[in-house]
Amino acid sequence: MTIFQLKQLASSSIHAATDVIRWNYDRVEIIADGVHVDPIVIELFLRCKRKEKAVLVTDALSAAGMPDGTYRLGSFEFTVKGPRCEANGTLAGSVLSMDRAVRNIMQFAGWDLADSVRLGSLNPADVVGADTRGRLAKGARADVIALSPKGDVIQSFIGGIPVEL
Repeated sequence: MTIFQLKQLASSSIHAATDVIRWNYDRVEIIADGVHVDPIVIELFLRCKRKEKAVLVTDALSAAGMPDGTYRLGSFEFTVKGPRCEANGTLAGSVLSMDRAVRNIMQFAGWDLADSVRLGSLNPADVVGADTRGRLAKGARADVIALSPKGDVIQSFIGGIPVEL
């Protein structure tokens, strides 16, 4: 990492992350794409907030899952190149999927699959008070994503019914 990159990281992600870490919010959302927040800061954030307080969000636009190119959302035009989504040279959202966010947590912070999945399932459901979502329990909806040990989607179920991938 160059001195310029370190200065840039210090002036953006580190200051934002330390503000979030310093305050004792009940839950804190993070876009774990390595673009909005540097992987090093994501690891630091997770060490401080732990699995109980971190919530994965994607900030994904309609081009999530699509190849590189130019897309429109109403009158808003943006370009996707790899994990970056920009409009007029400025970060304009993300193309992050939740399964990719889970894999990123595993990669960036060295967490296991179960703890990483919790950040994108149980924790967000609890934030919005959806006690029948985000968990496998009697009386809960059977909306389930089966993942491989590496976090790749194998099968999806909505209300217990398999969905074609």
